[in-house]
Amino acid sequence: MLKSHQSRVLFLDFDGVLHPPKAIAGAKPPLTPTQIRLGWPQTFQHLPVLERLLAGYDNVGVVVSSSWRQYLKVPELAELLASIGSYFAGAVRHGARDEAIRAYINEHAIEDFVILDDVKKFFPGDWPQLILCNSALGISDPAVQQKLQTWLQQGSNNQTQQ
Repeated sequence: MLKSHQSRVLFLDFDGVLHPPKAIAGAKPPLTPTQIRLGWPQTFQHLPVLERLLAGYDNVGVVVSSSWRQYLKVPELAELLASIGSYFAGAVRHGARDEAIRAYINEHAIEDFVILDDVKKFFPGDWPQLILCNSALGISDPAVQQKLQTWLQQGSNNQTQQ
């Protein structure tokens, strides 16, 4: 759940953003966070990049839009994202990604958001807030980092430090 100081939202996909899809190849849900970390140690390899970029932007809440939300409970998602725990704000509902994000935006009256994802077809129509990642590079791509940094800085009047 968004905290009162989180007025901006980063909708986050996992596969192709926080790790290449091959990092989780062969995994079959349901799995626990511990099983994921032990069996597929390359998952979430780019999470430290996101952690570094978010540092100081306390007005940003991270909401999981990844399909992982359909297999893991919110506390399990939080466990996987523990290093950015103070930013974690839950997950969108099940269903089509674009529809689930729209519902979340409407439900929480979100006016400022960005989406990190690697699959354009999940977002038919016009989504200027979409930062599309190359699935092999994800957020490790300097171009993606620059786009996210630009968005973060646009809301810097609400940040606590940087």
